[in-house]
Amino acid sequence: MTRPKLYTLYKYRMSHHSVSSTDTEIKMTNEEHQEFQNLPTLLTQWKRIQEEKKKLLDTKRVILEQISEHNKRSSVMETMIMGTMKKHSIGALDLKSSNARVLYKKSTRKTAIAKKELAKLMAEHLKSETAAKELQAFIDSKRTTTVKESLIYEKNEPVDTVV
Repeated sequence: MTRPKLYTLYKYRMSHHSVSSTDTEIKMTNEEHQEFQNLPTLLTQWKRIQEEKKKLLDTKRVILEQISEHNKRSSVMETMIMGTMKKHSIGALDLKSSNARVLYKKSTRKTAIAKKELAKLMAEHLKSETAAKELQAFIDSKRTTTVKESLIYEKNEPVDTVV
């Protein structure tokens, strides 16, 4: 991946606006001047938000790890409870202490179909592998694509030098 060129604000201003040959004064409209004046403030605010977001993401990671641990423990307990309920044909349990009920419920769902599996099934139905590939290519060509542009904030960490 190639990185875009990094410009200082001065280089940006010089590279994107015309410069008079007689003097080095940059000619900008009032609107362009106002935009340029707002840029340092916007960058400072944006940088602060990026740093806060990083701290929040670190907190989120810790919380997600805790949730994962709780999910594992809960899953083991659910398996034990369901096994007991199935073994004794219990459909529901009343929990008087919390004024609630625990229900045993069984449902069936269809699994997702992977691209290769879908191609195999289409070939089986259409009785032609080429027709299935054409159908898959047609469906794939009709899918919409979106372009996402974003800014990335990279904080330069101090480099430890060993002497």
